Amino acid sequence: MSTNDPDIKSLMRAAAERQRAVAALQKKYQESESIPTEQLVLDMRELLATERVVLDAIITLFVKLGHGDDQGRGT
Repeated sequence: MSTNDPDIKSLMRAAAERQRAVAALQKKYQESESIPTEQLVLDMRELLATERVVLDAIITLFVKLGHGDDQGRGT
């Protein structure tokens, strides 16, 4: 599997997006003295959504790698 593989690129994009989301939240919370609970919940939901995209990309790669191993064994 090369870095040109679409699944690898998808994982890299998802990971970069998650990093941007984390950095944005860190900046937001550093600049605020008080954040309403409702906003905190919304922000955490958004962060979890980016995490889900990363996990989906990882699972896709593992499944793909697993199928490649099976094909290599002739099963």
